Order: sequence, then C-alpha cells, then structure tokens
Amino acid sequence: MRHSFIVTTYNIDSYITRCLDSLRPCTRPGDEIIVVDDGSTDGTAERVEALLAAGGFGPEVTLRPILLGANTIGGVGIPGNIGMSAAEGEAVFFVDGDDWLEPDGFLACRRAFESSGADILLGNYMEYDEQAGQSRPPADARRWSGLAAAQDATARQRFALALIAVPWRKFYRRSFLQEHRLKFPEGNFFFEDNPFHWEVCQKAGSIAFLDRILCQHRINRPGQTMASTGQELGAFFTHYETIRSRLPAGDAGLQGAALDWLINNMAWHVTRLHPEARWPYANRAAEVLASCPADLWAGARQRFLTTSIGGMAEALRRGEIAAVVSAWNSDHLRRQISDLGNRISTLQASVTTLQDDGKTQAARLDGLRQIAEFSALKALARGFAPDDQTETPA
Repeated sequence: MRHSFIVTTYNIDSYITRCLDSLRPCTRPGDEIIVVDDGSTDGTAERVEALLAAGGFGPEVTLRPILLGANTIGGVGIPGNIGMSAAEGEAVFFVDGDDWLEPDGFLACRRAFESSGADILLGNYMEYDEQAGQSRPPADARRWSGLAAAQDATARQRFALALIAVPWRKFYRRSFLQEHRLKFPEGNFFFEDNPFHWEVCQKAGSIAFLDRILCQHRINRPGQTMASTGQELGAFFTHYETIRSRLPAGDAGLQGAALDWLINNMAWHVTRLHPEARWPYANRAAEVLASCPADLWAGARQRFLTTSIGGMAEALRRGEIAAVVSAWNSDHLRRQISDLGNRISTLQASVTTLQDDGKTQAARLDGLRQIAEFSALKALARGFAPDDQTETPA
C-alpha cells in the first residue's frame, strides 16, 4: 500500500530537518512526501527546496513541495486540504513539521493498518516538552486501558472519539476520505482537527487501533497553536456547533459525547485564558451552552455535577457571565499569589545557601590565614634558634 505523507509547515526552520529525516526509515518504495508550506518567512521553504535539489528521498520515494507563498487564514485546515487534494497514495498520514516519527512504532502501526482493511487506524504518541527537554505521555494515555472492552463498531467509535483528535496519530484510507468528501473546515480559526476527527470517526465503517508510539509531538515551543491563551480558544464553540450539526439528532449517545467533549475542553481552557479573553470567551460559552436542549444538558449535568467546570458551565448556561468571569479573575489572582510565594521561597532558599556558602568560605579563608601565620612564626623561630637546638616537631 502506497502512503502519502502530508507534512504541514510554517516557520519551523529549526525543526523541519529532524522531521524529514525521521521519515526516511518510515517510507517504502512508491510512497510520496508532500510538504505544504503555509508561507514561511524563516527559511523553512528554502530548506525543503534544498532537500529536493539534493535528491530528496531517493528515486523510489517522491518529494513534492507545495509552497503557498503566503500564510493562509486559520491553522492546519487549508494546508491539510491542499495536501489531501494532491495526494495520490492509497493511504494518507499527516505529519506536523516540527514533530518527528518513531520508526519502530510507526512501522508497526503501518503494518497493522495495511492488514486491517479499516478505514482509519489510531496509534499512540508522546509529547516532547520543548522547555523541559523531555517526553511525557499525552492526556489520554490512560484511556488505552479501555480498548479491550470496545468490541463492537459503536464501542470502537466511542473509544476513538474519546481519544485526542490530532490527525498525526491516524492512518486514513484515501478512498474513504474521497468517498465521503472529508476535509478540514476552513475559516479564521484554529483547532480544525477536532470537527474533522468527529466526522471521520462518524463516517468510518471500521476503525483499527494499535497502542504503539508512532511519533513525538513537540509542545511548549514559541508560536505554537497549543500555547493559545486568548480568544482563539473560542473556536471550540464554533467547532462544537459544527460537530453537533453533523450528528444524528436522535443519537443521544453521540450528542452527549460531543457536549462532554466541549465541557472537557473548557476545563482545559479556563486555566489558560488571558484576562482580556475571558469576557469574550464567557459570552460565547453562555450563548452555545444555552442553546443545548434541556434533556441533553440534564445528562451532561449529571456527569459533571461534582466537578468545578460543571458548576461554571451551569452558571454560564444560566447567563451568569459576570459571576463566572469574576471567579476566573479571583482564581487567576490566587495562582499569581501562590506563584509569587513559591518564587519568594525559592529566593529565600537561594539566599540561605549563599549565606551558608559564604560562612563556609569565610571559615576556609580564616583557616588558611591561620596556617600561613603559623608557618611564618615557625620560620621566624627557626631564624632565632641556636644551631644546636633541636626543633620540636609541629
């Protein structure tokens, strides 16, 4: 099965070489690598062109750069769709240009997908924290323990929907994408992979899984979408409306799962929102939550009854926007005070260490001075001692 690797890039000159190098052991003869650059200005596109001029990936793997020349609106949506339109392989796999593949896990997932006959396969991944310099499991890592219980098609669909929606953990059968005309939504927003994920999982006739690490996803780097703390997070409400509009109205399970998805994401958002983004975000949340049918909300309310986000969502649904924003501001202030207290404690510990080190250093210098004085006195004593006097050992 020939695979089309769709690599999306934008101003990642420092990372693209490692990404592309990691693809080499993952490709097979007949594969193609389509790099869609979204108007980079830092030399990323030139680096890709240089690789092509140097022979790319050899004669059996095609490298096809698509350089858009200007940055498109939104995030991965438009570049991802352009890559899918250009793909000619039987399978599609997306790659973030600042990530890198883990060949052993990737090839295991590739073999499993090719032998499964499924429309999509979901694998596992790790998050590489750029600031900490180390990898960690993603937030949904523990959910894999429930895979064995997902036996029928409905259960497997629900299991897939419960996993993080990112496209670069999935293998897609291209004929399946074409048959259902599946594309990322395009617009002035980010996180487009979420409604795409929901529509893909809903339309898939069969879904396969393999709990193997197929890539390292880089997080906490400058300029990354996942570092969003502003009004762009409001896109989740637009995406929820898109997801909900595409679900069967009578499918209470899917409708409830979509609402749970929104509320769970809100729990992540409210700890990150910049102060200037809180009012617009709260207004949008209140509007969307108020539109939920009463029976749908009642189910979600029971599931989130004991959580802090459940109470906030309930208050927003009632239109208590000022009270919720005030609570967010108070929480933010408490976190700032706590952080300040931690910084003060760290500084105090550093001062104490420096003082202790200073005392130790002073004691050492004093000891050296005493040794020097003693040696000088000994020399002076020898100078005045009679020739026949025997010196007392020190």
